[in-house]
Order: sequence, then structure tokens, then C-alpha cells
Amino acid sequence: MDDHQGNPSGRLRLVAYSPYSRVTWTTDWQETKSVPLDKSLRTIVKALEAAAVALVAQLEEADRKAEIARREREAAEERRRREEDQRRIQQSFKESRDHLGQVIQQWAEIMNIEQFLRGVEDHAANLSRDERRQVLERLSLARNFLGNQNPLEFFMSWKTPTERYQPLYRDNEE
Repeated sequence: MDDHQGNPSGRLRLVAYSPYSRVTWTTDWQETKSVPLDKSLRTIVKALEAAAVALVAQLEEADRKAEIARREREAAEERRRREEDQRRIQQSFKESRDHLGQVIQQWAEIMNIEQFLRGVEDHAANLSRDERRQVLERLSLARNFLGNQNPLEFFMSWKTPTERYQPLYRDNEE
């Protein structure tokens, strides 16, 4: 087994390491029978001073790389937000177009119903008084049954794409 990982030897060992997680650095000095650790103090101090200079440079490089990575993450997040904004704009256009199509269909259906009811009313004018009264009562029941048939209310319920979604970025607007 390696001296560093074996059983306790009774000898001193000094381990120095970087306290910063951004930079991995470690070194150690092991006392031996022929060279006690206290005799190596000057060498150790010089090695630590030299390592400190190198560590500062490594820390600066690690900080520089961390800043680049942070900027890249921010840029990626900004791209993701822009893409999501564009997707939501497109979705609002599709929903608005689909809803307008529904409003148009409802309008056409209402107009057909209204045309039919007016036709019944026009034909009732040619009937006898009792028959006309019966038809007009039934016509009134039909109108009450159908409820409000104002096509403008359907149209006013339609929302434009920007009423559905307000874009976050001006340059994404179509």
C-alpha cells in the first residue's frame, strides 16, 4: 500500500489545498526518518508562496470561465424566452383566427334562422286571423326558445391576437 494511504506511521504529514471549489489544487509534505518536517519549513513556505501566485492566476481564469458560462446561460435563457414569446404570439393568431371563424359561422347560422323566422312571419300574413294568431304565437315561442340572437354580441366577443397575448418583445410582433 502507498505510504499516504496505509496504516498510521507515526510521522507528521502536512497537506495544503485550495479552499476554493473553482480551483482544484493540493500538495503534501511527509516527514521521513531522515528529514523531519520542521527541517523542511523554508521549502514548504517557498512552495506555498509559489503556489499562491499560481492559484491566483487559476482563480482568475476560473472566474473568467464562470462569467462566460453565466453569460452563455443568460443568453440561452433569453433565446428560450424569445422563442416562447414567438410561440405564444403564433398561438394567439391561430386562436384569434379560429374564433373569428366560429363567430362568422354563428353569424351565418343566426342570419339563416332570422331569415327563416321572417319568412314564417311573412307567410302568416296571408293566413286567416285564427291561423295567423296560432303561427305568430308559435313564432313567439320559437324566438323565446332561441333567446338573444344578436350577431353583434358574438362579433364583439371575438378577441384580436394582441388582446389574447401581449408580446414581451417588440421585434417578435408580426
